[in-house]
Amino acid sequence: FTRKQRESAPHCSDEQWDANTASSSALETSDSGGATLPSTNDDDSWCETVTDPALWRNISSDRVKSVLIERGPSSSQNRRAKYPASTRDCGLGGRTRSLTNDMMCSRLPNGQLAPRERVVYSPSTGQIFCFACKLFGATKNAFVDGFCDWKHPHLVLTTHEKSPVHMSNMLTLMQRMSGTGAINSALVKQTSEVREYWRNVLQRVVAVITFLGERGLAFRGNDELLGSPHNGNYLGVLELISQFDPFLAEHRNRHGLKGRGSVSYLSSTICEEFIDMMGEKTRQVIAEELRDAKYFSVIVDSTPDLSHVDQLTFIFRFVSKQGDTVERFLAFEPIQSHTGQSLADCVTAMVENLGLDLSNCRGQSLDNASNMSMGVNSIEASSPEVGQYFDLLQSLCTFCAASTHRWERVFRNTGIHIDLTLKSLSNTRWRCRADSTKALWQNYAKIREALESIADDDTEKRDTRSEASALAEKLNKLEIAFMANFWNTILTRFHLTSLQLQKEDMELRTAVRLLKGLCDFISAQRNLSTDFEKEALDDGAEEDAVFDGKSKFQIETFNVTIDNLAICLSHRIIVYKHLCDLFGVLFMPENASDRELIEKANILASAYPADLDSNLGNELIHFRSFIRSDELNMPPSKCLLTILECGIQSTFPNVYVALRLYLTLPVTNCEGERSFSQMARIKNELRTRMTQRRLNNLDFNDIILDFSSRKARKKPEV
Repeated sequence: FTRKQRESAPHCSDEQWDANTASSSALETSDSGGATLPSTNDDDSWCETVTDPALWRNISSDRVKSVLIERGPSSSQNRRAKYPASTRDCGLGGRTRSLTNDMMCSRLPNGQLAPRERVVYSPSTGQIFCFACKLFGATKNAFVDGFCDWKHPHLVLTTHEKSPVHMSNMLTLMQRMSGTGAINSALVKQTSEVREYWRNVLQRVVAVITFLGERGLAFRGNDELLGSPHNGNYLGVLELISQFDPFLAEHRNRHGLKGRGSVSYLSSTICEEFIDMMGEKTRQVIAEELRDAKYFSVIVDSTPDLSHVDQLTFIFRFVSKQGDTVERFLAFEPIQSHTGQSLADCVTAMVENLGLDLSNCRGQSLDNASNMSMGVNSIEASSPEVGQYFDLLQSLCTFCAASTHRWERVFRNTGIHIDLTLKSLSNTRWRCRADSTKALWQNYAKIREALESIADDDTEKRDTRSEASALAEKLNKLEIAFMANFWNTILTRFHLTSLQLQKEDMELRTAVRLLKGLCDFISAQRNLSTDFEKEALDDGAEEDAVFDGKSKFQIETFNVTIDNLAICLSHRIIVYKHLCDLFGVLFMPENASDRELIEKANILASAYPADLDSNLGNELIHFRSFIRSDELNMPPSKCLLTILECGIQSTFPNVYVALRLYLTLPVTNCEGERSFSQMARIKNELRTRMTQRRLNNLDFNDIILDFSSRKARKKPEV
């Protein structure tokens, strides 16, 4: 330190000055940001890190001023509770004075305190400086060289703040902070205007890409010429907007019509780059959510697309920081093999690419795990009569949908409600079977009479009359009416249960209870054969219909169907029951003993030794007494939210982790099926050559800055 600096602290003892000097030489990280003085005055890099104003050198440099102004006075205020380096001997019997935070504020006439934002403190010398005067002061004063006289600081500070020199320096500082006083202010203004211009262009481009991406619409057309009616949705929507947006219209005329070689940011190349960046940004966000959640489950399924490429969908299930159960679609990946090793390699590669730890994967749901299809599918194979019934449903739908005339005669002219019409059957979506069976059973007589009317109408074609007659004849059989009534009852319960199981927040305990209830309902139908037959006679078949081979139908068809349905549901329950029993300790009734609870908790903890410890049982006993008795049977998601809302994760850490593990486990594979529906919209018969990278991408709007950094050589950053 210079002699002049030493003289500026007349009340500082030699011992204190030496200590301050040693402290400033060390430049501790907590005080000066870890900075060290440069070896030469030519090096201005110190201005980017030094927070101690006493160590500022060569501040006449415009670059130094610019950097310090950009950082602002707040970076050098160094506020703290006490300021030991500012202690000075006041010469009154060993008494001392030091800087206080009260001195850093000015008192307003109404008594309120206003912080002195421009006053900065040096932790190495214990002095304060005026930020504006330090940078722009032409004459030296105490607030340029350092002030440390704490006898009447408020008076001195107030006098300085009202001085013409300080006011002039503050005006210069405000001009520099706003950019008007900088040497390159004109260039800065021009750059800012250009930046804002291209930002506005890109905002419109991103909005159009987002609009098309959300709706799964095609981007490109037959050509890429502005003004062409065949240039596709992307350029077409931009042109539509330009009709009502003068800014975009001017940009189109100025840059868009110049052709290749000019920069307009409206080309298909830029569009593809934005789609790639949106997809990558989305992957990063999902990966960050998964890392925050720690535990996750993987749902994978596969299906061939229209270009005959087998696509494997990846869905990740996890519990968010807010306690919500989330299932996120991530990507489609082409696969060549369905072997276990091949699928395992794909999953491992995907997890590693996301930067996740595979050891945190706590569950998986693979192909052929859809809700109910396996049950009905196996029954069709074991009972020919069931297969013949569903074949009849498909034949009825095909006949009626073959022409609008037939559809009108069977459904519209008969007064059948629009929601109760036949649908084409699907091997994977069994809701259409439930809807078609409901439509047939509730309108059995009307549909049969309409078919008989077509069969007797001489104005109809011979093939039409023949087909209608054959269908009506089948509907006259009591067995068909019986099957329509039976399957309407069964599939209605299947469908409603399936809808519940498909919910994203569905958990294992509820799923098991729903499936057990459905299984009991199915088994109870075994004793209701006579009821189904009576209803079929009353509402379905003709009065003189005869049940051919009644006993044989009862034994070989009805009972077999009931038994197979019950067996299939039992197999599904067994798969879930093991995990449900393992985590059942989280939902034990109030009358369960503490000993039993601890034993069950130890079993769960031993199954997840990396996540839970032996304190789980005691925590559950404590947690059970924490919640009210009427809340003991609350769902696990509500238990987790209670812990989060009360902020008691540290009190019940094992319970908190166990609930997250439980809710992470998937119940169904339905989210994978939904992703295939979206793939069919994106990669349709008109776009079978779409690249795999494009297929995987999702839209994201916050990528303009990323894009501008990539294009900095072409245009100023936006």
